[in-house]
Amino acid sequence: MHGKNHCLVMNKLFYYFIFFVLVMGIGANWIIKKANSSYELPIVKPVPEFSFYNQDGEVFSQENLEGKITILDFFFTSCVGPCPIMAYNMKELYHDFSEIKEVQFVSITVDPNTDSIMKLKQYAEVQGVYDSRWQFLSSDINRIKDLKRNGFMLFADELPQGHAIKFILIDQNGLIRKYFDGTDDASIASLRMDITNLAKNFKL
Repeated sequence: MHGKNHCLVMNKLFYYFIFFVLVMGIGANWIIKKANSSYELPIVKPVPEFSFYNQDGEVFSQENLEGKITILDFFFTSCVGPCPIMAYNMKELYHDFSEIKEVQFVSITVDPNTDSIMKLKQYAEVQGVYDSRWQFLSSDINRIKDLKRNGFMLFADELPQGHAIKFILIDQNGLIRKYFDGTDDASIASLRMDITNLAKNFKL
């Protein structure tokens, strides 16, 4: 009788073990799926048409966003507030993704009266820009305000001081996917992960 009870106990323990393994397997699978889904980015809206000039005096428009993963921000060269931090973070990303030609960076001045094409060229050199992956754009202030407010849904009054500190992630189809705080380390880390994920999917 004792041996029989022992066998029953062992059988129960075995089934409990199998049940535990199955539960753990399902749980691990759920966690993996959850982690993958966390990289799914929302689609905010398409970037509207625009046509500005870059630091080389060349036309840069929304068509230049096609086929590229773009990180875009608004700034001005004489800014002593958040801009230096934003520029540092953008420069770090610029170097981090130097081997991925599908990733580009775009900074649009909100002080076009001061930031001439020559000034933007000099600023690009100071930032260590050595190729076309980081574009610095300018246009008429009203067009810049319109793009900022209606195109990217950002505050566009009291420029240049009142510019936004957001980094905007745009996919290869010219769709705005997400906004990030250009001065926050955690937000930049999240942006770095999202760029990497978009680049992987882009290459599939």
